[in-house]
Amino acid sequence: MSRTAVLFDIGDTLVRRPDVGPGRRIAAALGLGRDEARAITGWLFREAFASPDALVERLRAAFVLDGAIDAAIAAIWQAQETEPIEVSGATACVAAARASGAGIGLVSNIWAPYETGFRRACPAIVPLVDTWHLSYRAGVAKPDPALFHAALRALDVAPGNAMMVGDSLDKDVRPALALGMRALWIPATADGSTAVAGDAESPPPGAIVAPDLHTARAAIVGFLAGTRLV
Repeated sequence: MSRTAVLFDIGDTLVRRPDVGPGRRIAAALGLGRDEARAITGWLFREAFASPDALVERLRAAFVLDGAIDAAIAAIWQAQETEPIEVSGATACVAAARASGAGIGLVSNIWAPYETGFRRACPAIVPLVDTWHLSYRAGVAKPDPALFHAALRALDVAPGNAMMVGDSLDKDVRPALALGMRALWIPATADGSTAVAGDAESPPPGAIVAPDLHTARAAIVGFLAGTRLV
């Protein structure tokens, strides 16, 4: 192993995501409660639904539902394909990491239509990515270390030569640090932009904190320049 790598989360890191996740939106549209919303979220992030119709079949098999639900599910699916908006500085940040010689990986908890939305919102980032590790494809979601291990293996990079960049302390920062990676935290604000969120959360020792991707870019390039390959 001799390369370096930077792994990026997607939602609220490279693109802004809606305040309400797809599991809760589907549950609300179908008149279901919190427990059902959590179950649906688990399916979406760990199962590869090929179409809205496939998801409708899964929902009907699990819950007693009255009336037609096809249109509601199709609308939420389509919204997830169109809603992502690139976070300011995302393309420049990924490009700078790539230009510094790092392999680029995406490690994210998302479902199929949101991947489509990301690719639409960030077309210049897509060709810079060497390896994609998305929860719905892998059948496992962060903070499970399996996604991180898979990305490092695909890039042939030792944990000490890699950095994880994400908005979540629990899903991005802590698991990366536990594996021996570096971790850069860009907290997400309530409006979906990225900025340090005051004292709401405290990053663990060893984490780098950046208010936005413009600041993160300099930190990432500095990490790559100073990395001693192992």
